Amino acid sequence: MQEPVASPPDPSELPGASGAPLEGSRRSALLARWVLLGAVIGVLCGAASALFLWLLDEATNFRNGQELIVYTLPIAGLVIGWVYERFGRSIQGGNNLVIDTIHDDGPEIPLRMAPMVLIGTVLTHLFGGSAGREGTAVQMGASLADWTAHRLRLSGLARRQLLAAGVAGGFGSVFGTPIAGAVFGLEFITLGRIEYRALVPALVASVVGDMT
Repeated sequence: MQEPVASPPDPSELPGASGAPLEGSRRSALLARWVLLGAVIGVLCGAASALFLWLLDEATNFRNGQELIVYTLPIAGLVIGWVYERFGRSIQGGNNLVIDTIHDDGPEIPLRMAPMVLIGTVLTHLFGGSAGREGTAVQMGASLADWTAHRLRLSGLARRQLLAAGVAGGFGSVFGTPIAGAVFGLEFITLGRIEYRALVPALVASVVGDMT
């Protein structure tokens, strides 16, 4: 009597045939990608913030030794205003430009925003003016992150996540508060709500930026 021949197993019944291992590997690759991108943004923001804080200290020390320099503040203000009018029309929106770009998926934030806001803030402090660090941190981080996003051809949600990392990296590195920087970056791109999908790059960028 001939023994029955066993039929080959159904591929759908094989272990892992449901695609779970593949899905897991994709998630791991995606996580590694955002950790790497967050670290890159963190290094860029940290380096920019280190230069900014050093120049700010030098400007403050110089002004403290030359108190009469404050009387030239109106002239310095006119010069800074002329420079922005002549070379920085595309970035005059400042933080509002960053917010509009994030929410409307607008055109690339000009890279010149980073050096111009850095120099403008330092010169304002040098001549005795008042300029906060928060705006400088946000604009430097966002412009560096958006430049990177466009070089990598990221758009939509991926671009928003990288911009969140830039804002977080800039804020965390300037103020030395990586956790607060990450939370600020997550809130900044949604105006009052936490964008959890950007948590990994924002946290990595803020921590790396603070360490740079």
